[in-house]
Amino acid sequence: MKKDDVNRAASDLSEAIGLEPDFAAALTKRGLLEERRNDLRSARADFAAVLKLPTTNSLSAWAHAMARERLAATEAAAAKSAAASNPATEAAAVKSGAISNPASKASDRATSEFWRRPLAQVLQECNAKPPQSIKLPGAKGAIELNRCYRGREHLSCIVAALLAEANSIKQDYADIVSVDYPNLKTLDSICQITPDRLTEHSKALQTFRERWVLLRKEYAARLECTNSVEESLRNMNLADMSYGADLVKSMVESFRAELTQVSMAQKDVLNLDDQMNAAEKAIENIIQIRSGVCR
Repeated sequence: MKKDDVNRAASDLSEAIGLEPDFAAALTKRGLLEERRNDLRSARADFAAVLKLPTTNSLSAWAHAMARERLAATEAAAAKSAAASNPATEAAAVKSGAISNPASKASDRATSEFWRRPLAQVLQECNAKPPQSIKLPGAKGAIELNRCYRGREHLSCIVAALLAEANSIKQDYADIVSVDYPNLKTLDSICQITPDRLTEHSKALQTFRERWVLLRKEYAARLECTNSVEESLRNMNLADMSYGADLVKSMVESFRAELTQVSMAQKDVLNLDDQMNAAEKAIENIIQIRSGVCR
C-alpha cells in the first residue's frame, strides 16, 4: 500500500483474509481499495462482513468505525443513483433510510460545508483547544507524549480535514486534467479553446499550487508527529498486564491506521501535481500559438 500498488495490495490483503477470515482491519482496507477502484459491490460486501465480526482491540475498533462509515456512504450513493434514474423509487429509499429525508438535509449540508471550507480554516478549528500534557507509564517513570499530539479526537479531526482537502483538490481540478493540454494534436483543438478558459485554468493552477503546498506541509507535520508518538508508545512499560506487548503493538497500529487513507489520497494528489505541471507548461505554449496562428 505504501508503494501505491493497489492491485498487489488487494491481492496481499485477500491472502491475509484467506489465512485469517476474521481479520477485520484487512477486510476494511481491502474494502477501501475496492472502493478506490470503483468496485463498490465488492467494497460493500467487505464492509458488511466487518460489521458482523466482534470488536477485540483498538485496530478492530478502527476497522468497524471505518467500515460502518464507508458502507453507509456507498449505500447512500447507490440509493441516490437509483432514485435519480427512477423517481418512483425515491420515496421508498427515503422511507427505508437509504437516503436522507428532507428534514435532515439541512444538517447534512451544514456538516458537508464544514469540510468544504479552506483547509487552514478547518485546521484552526481543529486546533482550537490548547495542547495538554499526555503521559503514559514507562519503565523509568511517566512518558510524556509530544505536545503536537492532543488526543485522538484532535488527531481524527486533523486527519479528516486533510482527507477532505485531498479529495476536494482531486475534484476541483479534474476539469483541467480532462482537457489533457499536453496531448492536444491538432490546431483546431487548440484554437477551439477560448481565451477565457485558458485564463481561468491558469488562475486555477495557481490556487492548486497554494492548496497543495499547505496540504503537503500539514501532512508532513502530522506524519512527523505520529512517528514521535509511536516511538514513545514503544517505550511504554506494561509489564503488569498479561498482554502488554500486544496492547502496545495494537496502539501503534491504530495510530498508523489513522494516516493510511490520507497517505493514499496524498499520493493521488502527488500524481495530480505532475499533471498540473505538464498542463501549465502546455498552456503557456497554447497561449502563444493562439495569439499567432489561430483566427
